[in-house]
Amino acid sequence: MDSKNYKIDIPKRFYSDADDKPFENCQVCNKYLLDEGTSYVVEKALKNYEGYDFYTTLFEYAICTDCHTALQQAMSEESLQNLQHYYMKVMVEKGKDPIVINLSDFKLDDWLSNCFFTGDPISEMKEYQVVAQFNGSKMVMNMPPIIVGEAAMEAMSELLSNQTIDEMNGFKKQFFG
Repeated sequence: MDSKNYKIDIPKRFYSDADDKPFENCQVCNKYLLDEGTSYVVEKALKNYEGYDFYTTLFEYAICTDCHTALQQAMSEESLQNLQHYYMKVMVEKGKDPIVINLSDFKLDDWLSNCFFTGDPISEMKEYQVVAQFNGSKMVMNMPPIIVGEAAMEAMSELLSNQTIDEMNGFKKQFFG
């Protein structure tokens, strides 16, 4: 199977809430994202309302791979190592079998119903983040989208150095007010 078969059209779930269409520009450098060959990440932070089948978006952005890499490089070595160890621990617990997605019967909502790291259902979370990788007008499925639940976010935030926290807060302040 060639790499084209590992991409699907951008699901509505990853559209910008502001205009109900795919993100067009990088939040950081304003690079146009929908041209084939342009790699980027979309991240949305969502809040559930207890007792309701309803959520709101706390923040959302698309960031090109170059800017995403620069942001990661701004993280301290300590934070990067801690996060890598956390990820590796999760992957060992999940087992050594590769994650396989059958695109012929793939259901995004089912796939994104639990935290990738803890397995906790999003229906029981107050907040969570959804993250996916894209190339132009397609979502890249060989790096499938994931949910990062509140327990995983908390665990990861405890692994960050003060330097990295300052960098991340600066990014949020600069680009989200």
